[in-house]
Amino acid sequence: MAKTERKPDHGDDKLYALRHSTAHVMAGAVLELFPDAKFGFGPPVADGFYYDFDLPRALTVEDLPKIEERMRATVGQDLAFEHKELSVPEALAFFRERRQDYKIDQITKLDEEVQDGTVSIYQHGGFVDLCRGPHVERTGKIGPFRLLSVAGAYWRGNERNPQLQRIYGTAWPSQKELDAYLEKLKEIERRDHRRLGADLELFRIDDELGSGLVLWLPNLSVVREELETWWRAIHREHGYTLVYTPHIAHEKIYQRSGHLEKYGENMYGPLLLESGGGPGGQRPPDRFWIKPMNCPGHIKVYQSKVHSYRELPLRIGELGTVYRYERGGALHGMLRVRGFTQDDSHIFCSWAQAQDEIGKVFDLAMEFLRTFGYSDPRIYLSTRPERRLGSDELWDKAEGALKEALGVREVPYQVDEGGGVFYAPKIDIKVLDAIGREWQGATIQIDLNLPERFDVTFVNAKGERERAVMIHRVLFGSLERFVGGLIEHYAGNFPLWLSWEQATVIPIRETARPYAEEIATALRARGFRIHLDPQPGDLRTRIKEAQGRKANYMLVVGDREAESRTVSVRRRGSREEERGVALEALLERLITERETKALPPDFGPRGPSLADTLG
Repeated sequence: MAKTERKPDHGDDKLYALRHSTAHVMAGAVLELFPDAKFGFGPPVADGFYYDFDLPRALTVEDLPKIEERMRATVGQDLAFEHKELSVPEALAFFRERRQDYKIDQITKLDEEVQDGTVSIYQHGGFVDLCRGPHVERTGKIGPFRLLSVAGAYWRGNERNPQLQRIYGTAWPSQKELDAYLEKLKEIERRDHRRLGADLELFRIDDELGSGLVLWLPNLSVVREELETWWRAIHREHGYTLVYTPHIAHEKIYQRSGHLEKYGENMYGPLLLESGGGPGGQRPPDRFWIKPMNCPGHIKVYQSKVHSYRELPLRIGELGTVYRYERGGALHGMLRVRGFTQDDSHIFCSWAQAQDEIGKVFDLAMEFLRTFGYSDPRIYLSTRPERRLGSDELWDKAEGALKEALGVREVPYQVDEGGGVFYAPKIDIKVLDAIGREWQGATIQIDLNLPERFDVTFVNAKGERERAVMIHRVLFGSLERFVGGLIEHYAGNFPLWLSWEQATVIPIRETARPYAEEIATALRARGFRIHLDPQPGDLRTRIKEAQGRKANYMLVVGDREAESRTVSVRRRGSREEERGVALEALLERLITERETKALPPDFGPRGPSLADTLG
């Protein structure tokens, strides 16, 4: 599951204009401090804005207050934002005189797109930039703002282009909203999966092994094992056949699938494997590629025999590891990687079965996301893009099946016109995490490309070959992204069924150790992951350490508990202790919590909802 990069909401024109205007004021302030600065793009984005600069020296966070000071001076001057139209030659001459190379590049590209040969500019004071607006009327109408960070960014996002310096900021209509957002940023930092991953010994990315390749350390490997076991069980319950496909495949299959043509720059290979035969006992080496997707392998599983309509639908699933090249600047912990395990499933069925199968996948996806405490699902139906494969008749049928599946369930959804991929319309399910951030959830697609390329058929009731429908779907998306998101969603406080340390048994003194070992043995016999505290010492320190390891329960025992055959129970995140709990009652409680996959009491943000505070 991936955190979605929400585009700025143009529906809220006032907020968009506010942030757009603040971005221009920031660029003007930078130009005052660095007269030789060259500037790139500076758009509003979700919750803020940024601007890219080519500067004579590297910026640091210590520079941001100085820039803010200049910005406040500009706001205080209450300068008007003035709009003008220039012809392309006028605009080129204007920005050449100012040696703004990136603007010249931008105008040249715009000249290929605009119809009337003019470009739009906005000016406040001495600062002028290419811009379509909108803006507030005057700089004095800009609300509270804060510059947040400095990062690197390639011009036009291409690593072959110069690297610029990007300043991020945020702006809000009121100080209350700005303060609430800054608090949210602190909570996001506290939950950052990279930080928690190091603190809790969950995962590591080692540059010597390779950027974008995740080492699952023992604690997080427990989480993965539980997720995979549950995933397999729930898929078998829903009639899926689970398979395994190779990590590499011959070049010819990716030529046939179109991956080499459409996706080759994101694939790893070719691997040249020597083969004998041919004249002189030798022939050119076979070319293999590391698989970027599981789809071609699943088609070959389906085609391992001829299928009758009576055997359909056939649901094939795999936790398959794939590898895709991501640019170094895009890599981000577990959320953006180069090697990941994807829970691909493909359903082969007839058109008559498609709507029902899509509905079943949708229901499973909703059940799946609720299990992890993801709330407020937002459903999008993404329709045909301008550039696409397949006939309009096929697109009509595919979009119709998706619409009908949602319609039967009376699910509210938004239509994302043209948002489908070139080979498929799709249903996207997006959800909010514990602090109100939107994440990409499950995706359901009807593939209009691969069944044609691979001639995927079944024998219908007339004894004729008929083209099969192929439904793609993922629930996790990728285990790496999904689990990285879970770390942040739970702030490291995993529910009992997933936790690597479900309970810590803490004997108060050495005389209680035999009873503590008995409790640990009883819990382990019922499949629980138990840590027996080995060291005598201050009780508060030992409880704090167990809390720091994210143990779900601290079970404290002394001579009194040993005599009464009870335990004192403290939950993670709580200072309250429940005394005199019978061992059998505790076992029953823990088993119920594990089997129901209940969310822990410490799930969610600290204090009032940040999402509610920010609207």
